[in-house]
Amino acid sequence: MSQLSEIKCPVCAQWSNWTGKVDAKCPHCGAQLEPEHLKYEQEKKARTEQTKESSYLIIKDTDDTIVQMGKQFVNWLRWSTFFGISVIYFFVALMILVFGVVALV
Repeated sequence: MSQLSEIKCPVCAQWSNWTGKVDAKCPHCGAQLEPEHLKYEQEKKARTEQTKESSYLIIKDTDDTIVQMGKQFVNWLRWSTFFGISVIYFFVALMILVFGVVALV
């Protein structure tokens, strides 16, 4: 059972039935009922695609479930190693700074 509500069109200012779909259009003028929300969803989808492409191993829909899980684990291992090493470098730089200040005092 879908709930219907009304939304005012930002272009023609007519009230229209709205089911909550992102790509809903006004039946009176054909304009998007929520252009900001549609733009946000499109940007979110583009970010998701970019994240998938920046992964070490690209997970495809045609891969088996075990292969997808293996690729997710390898990608997770890669990123956790990267961030772990970054934390170590930050800690070393902080220690050099602290010991440098202490040596001056």
